[in-house]
Amino acid sequence: MAAPLSYGHFHHKIIKTGRKEVNDLERYLMYLRKSRMDTDYENVSVAETLSRHRTILENFCKAKKLHVVEVLEEVVSGESLYARPEMMRLLELINTGMYAGVVCMDIERLSRGSSLESGHIMQVLQVNSCKIITPGKTYDLQNDSDEQFTDMKFMFSRYELKSINTRLVRGRNQSASEGKFMGSMAPYGYRAYNLLGEKGNSLQIDPEEAKVVQMIFDMYGLQGMGYNAIAYRLNDMHIPARKGEWSQTSVVNILNNEVYLGKIRWGREPVKKVIKDGKITKKRIQNDNYALYEGRHDAIVTQEQWDSVKAAQERRGHHSTHTSKELQNAFVGILFCEKCGARLKRNVPGKNQGTAPWFRCPTRRCDCRSIKCHILEDAVRNAMDDWLEEYIIQLDAEEKPAIDPVIEELELIQTQLAGLLHQQEIICEYLEKGIYTIEMFQKRNASLSKEIARLQGTEKKLMCKQESGKQANQAAFDIIPTTQHILDNYNVLTTEEKNRLWKLVLRKVTAYRTPEGELSVHIYPKLPKVI
Repeated sequence: MAAPLSYGHFHHKIIKTGRKEVNDLERYLMYLRKSRMDTDYENVSVAETLSRHRTILENFCKAKKLHVVEVLEEVVSGESLYARPEMMRLLELINTGMYAGVVCMDIERLSRGSSLESGHIMQVLQVNSCKIITPGKTYDLQNDSDEQFTDMKFMFSRYELKSINTRLVRGRNQSASEGKFMGSMAPYGYRAYNLLGEKGNSLQIDPEEAKVVQMIFDMYGLQGMGYNAIAYRLNDMHIPARKGEWSQTSVVNILNNEVYLGKIRWGREPVKKVIKDGKITKKRIQNDNYALYEGRHDAIVTQEQWDSVKAAQERRGHHSTHTSKELQNAFVGILFCEKCGARLKRNVPGKNQGTAPWFRCPTRRCDCRSIKCHILEDAVRNAMDDWLEEYIIQLDAEEKPAIDPVIEELELIQTQLAGLLHQQEIICEYLEKGIYTIEMFQKRNASLSKEIARLQGTEKKLMCKQESGKQANQAAFDIIPTTQHILDNYNVLTTEEKNRLWKLVLRKVTAYRTPEGELSVHIYPKLPKVI
């Protein structure tokens, strides 16, 4: 019996045939994928479905005497090629040119994605003369008729996938409007359960966690505590969070989630497809125009508690969503605590507090004190100014030889190589004219070949060294102007521009403010070291 296969995981195995002369046989690959198309086995587990398909194909290959050397299987959506690691591996194997065909249940298993991805799969198969073999038909992409038919099958498969997705979205929208819970993980304070007598899930209150939720609402709405203060208090009380410790984010998420009023919100974070690094990926975006439905679950907080929190957020300038999409932190992604290594967080005071924004370390037991944002920025600018001045002085002081020794050595090696290659041509002529016997030629050629290989190895190393030096010099003289630009124009740059430019010249910045108030800042430039 096949080993159980969990959703989203994959594996492959080698089939051993026991035949000795493998190289004399045509080699085939087998590809299996579980998808929503498995309506014939919709009441059967994923592992059972794959096992059944594998048995069908193995019996088919045995009857047709197809020598399958490797089976690749996975449980993933067929929409995106790059989300299918075993398909990517399959294409890599095909590109070796060692395989006569791919065996699969049907052609739709290979691709149901975009026309671009389907075209890429067809191109790899066609270029390598690799057939698609199914129990119903063999597709030879060298044949014009089969190529056109395969293209049509891929096209219809894409349409079918879109229809399936449309039905799924429609079904999920309907379920949400009926008050069913549609998330993958129940929010803090609840546990998910399957509804009896109908499809879908709902929520039931977790009594212990529900007390904490009510406490959080009262702390903020009645006691006037801030997000961070609430998180610190919960951690000090040793109240466990779902993951790790309580943080500002986890507190904010609870205070802004209508689920605790007995509501179901739908469409707040829709999935959007984006192209990144040439690949289609998915990311969630914030949507302020989401739907609210009456849920099937009980509320944890009252309408009065909810209104009290909303009123307090309005007074303090805290909102459930950001009113501005502009970046506010010039050091996002590169600023760390020097003491514990955690990312320093930027905090914004309430509109009536009259204090400047500050950075803080999120680690509860770290003694790093808060640092005013403008003070840290000034410290980083001063450190970069001092560093850049010293770096330029080092560059100017560097004594550059009139002739680069690497270039000089490389030219010598290339001259020697040219001479040896010329000698090889001469001994070949000597062999043709009968001046050299075969034994004399072989002996002389072996000696020359050995020396040529040695010099070619040295040549390669010198060329790499030369290129590395060029890149280092280029990096220095490319980034120096960028650094100077930041320092000269800092006050007129937008925060987003500052962050982008800092990331070009800095690997990271570390900062630490002692309990006594002493500030230390260290910068880690990307510029190459001066040798």
